Amino acid sequence: MYRIGVDIGGTFTDFTVVDDQGQITVWKEPTTPDDPTSAIRNGLHAVAADLGLALERFLGQTALFVHGTTIATNTVIQRNGPTIGLLATRGFRDVLYLRDGFKPDRFNIRMPHPQEFVERSRRIGITERIDKNGAVLTELAEDEVREAAATFGRLGVSAVAVAYLWAIANPAHERRTAEILAEELPGVHVVCGADVLPEIREWERTSATVLSAYILPGIDAYLRALETLLADLGMPRPPLIMQINGGCASVAEILRRPVYALASGPAAAPAAASAYARRVGLNDLITIDMGGTSFDVCLIRGGRPTISRTIQVESQPVGVAGIDVHSIGAGGGSIAWVDSGGALRVGPRSAGAVPGPACYGAGGTDPTVTDANVVLGYLAPDAFLGGRRTLRDDLALQAVSSKVAEPLQLGVLEAAAGIIRVVNANMVQAIRAVSIERGIDPRGYALVAGGGAGGLHAAQLARELGIKRVLIPREAGVFCSFGMTVTDVRHDYVRAFHALSAHVDLSTLERLYGEIESEARDRLRSDGFDDDQIVLERSVDARYPGQVHELTVAVPASETLSDADIRTVEAAFHDEHKLLFTYSRPELPVEFLHWRVTAIGRMPTTVQFQPIGETTSDLAAAARLGQREAWIDGHGMVPVDVFDAESLVAGATVSGPAILQSPTTTILLGSEDELTVAVDGSFDIRVSILQPTPV
Repeated sequence: MYRIGVDIGGTFTDFTVVDDQGQITVWKEPTTPDDPTSAIRNGLHAVAADLGLALERFLGQTALFVHGTTIATNTVIQRNGPTIGLLATRGFRDVLYLRDGFKPDRFNIRMPHPQEFVERSRRIGITERIDKNGAVLTELAEDEVREAAATFGRLGVSAVAVAYLWAIANPAHERRTAEILAEELPGVHVVCGADVLPEIREWERTSATVLSAYILPGIDAYLRALETLLADLGMPRPPLIMQINGGCASVAEILRRPVYALASGPAAAPAAASAYARRVGLNDLITIDMGGTSFDVCLIRGGRPTISRTIQVESQPVGVAGIDVHSIGAGGGSIAWVDSGGALRVGPRSAGAVPGPACYGAGGTDPTVTDANVVLGYLAPDAFLGGRRTLRDDLALQAVSSKVAEPLQLGVLEAAAGIIRVVNANMVQAIRAVSIERGIDPRGYALVAGGGAGGLHAAQLARELGIKRVLIPREAGVFCSFGMTVTDVRHDYVRAFHALSAHVDLSTLERLYGEIESEARDRLRSDGFDDDQIVLERSVDARYPGQVHELTVAVPASETLSDADIRTVEAAFHDEHKLLFTYSRPELPVEFLHWRVTAIGRMPTTVQFQPIGETTSDLAAAARLGQREAWIDGHGMVPVDVFDAESLVAGATVSGPAILQSPTTTILLGSEDELTVAVDGSFDIRVSILQPTPV
């Protein structure tokens, strides 16, 4: 049986296929922006042919198909979604405008107000009121809902977000509103805040609901088309979709809470890195994923990626818990340009899949990071994608020369090297944002590099940060799609229940957890998991009284909760607060807000990584392809040894400067770097750290 992971990127759609013996097959197919399913169809045909199987037989033997989609994220970033409406409690329709009372950049007096996703004319207040305990104070004015539906109909609204003030305590009014809208506006999507984010803070909850409504029509059409495509091709099981929380879920679950589809693709790289961390016995990693369009960074501590509830997209809070991936526009397709002040910039604009970098010969004329790597000799024109695409070094040279070298009055090699230095500086800053700027010293971490372009830059990034070890998995070129083959199904549940640690109603808490966990088990059973494959993890959002932010700490999984369990949670909060903020206040009670359950369905099969190759007397010699001229900082263009990465066997060592090339990625070693091939085929680089010159 096979497991398939498919990740659609801005330039390539990546495929990873893993069989029962742990053998991995990878493929890159050019993304088709006008119809993403075309790239999926083409890639599946290519992978089946590579395996020597008819497509229908290949898919018929597939136990798992996990897909990461950029549809939701691109819709929000490009703001090309449909016209939507918002129904809010009367008096609260401007929650989106008022936000939390702060600007995203608090000290920028010239900062314009962030653009909203639903204009004020389509934000309508409805008479209704429920108190914080769930008691109805004012009945829902159903006639107002019908009037609002008529208004939305005239305005051509495609989806409606319903976010009433205390629906988290009692969702009856939201439920009834959804029923009325279904009657009055057949075919129009409706999303309720109590389903998406049942937590306090009306801005975050309303924002998550509005974002869900904004992306729902687009992903609904796309995911339905994907299901139809796979069924027509012979896939016996429906696909699962990667979520922002690092797990996957069914299409039906995604359509119920569409906001979980944001950052669907990037969330898979930390999942891959976590699996890799377990595989090599490391707990603290910084994972980077550099593809054609973006550069994604995530910190992994204790073997788990950092989870955040403060993620924002386009200055709007997502609200739900998500893997804290920091992304910038820095990839192989990022365009280099000279600004009005004569400074060299790289990104965030990308050449994308069409027309792509100039060296693709598909009509692109702007110089990109990939073009610079070609000019500097790092990429072999005839080895890209295993020779399936020939790179035009003459077009790369022309683009860098005309749009960077000439305006800056530099030689073309110096201009190309400048492009690499600038994009590296951008990526170093992104790594600093998830480490140094949060009080974490990256020098105690290993850097795990993924993405087709990651291996070209990883050693230099590590060098600039003082990181001494870089790990590049054999499947790095398709890191996100590989992550999708090793991830579990995950559902997150939350209930608002306010309490102080000194006075917790344990019977109410036990009943609350019982309801959540019963729902969680039923959902995972409906997903096809047996009880021994189901894992439930409890946690709670806690803070000191008066604080405006919370920390999430684990709650013991006791069948009967006791005062001792609450004291354990209390102590864990104090410890975590001191770790993050250097102090704690154990004399104060702890305030509990949201009680959470993470429901995980463990996949029945696991990827087994097989040892590669056999040892010989000279392990690297057989993989050496020769030499070519390449730019090495401080030396200029010099002869550099080139190796076939896929032919290097376990135990082989390569000393820099050197280039290792494979169909899906290329690795660049600096002058004194040393690479060793691990038993599983991954590449372990010991980075030479430059010592400062004495003054």
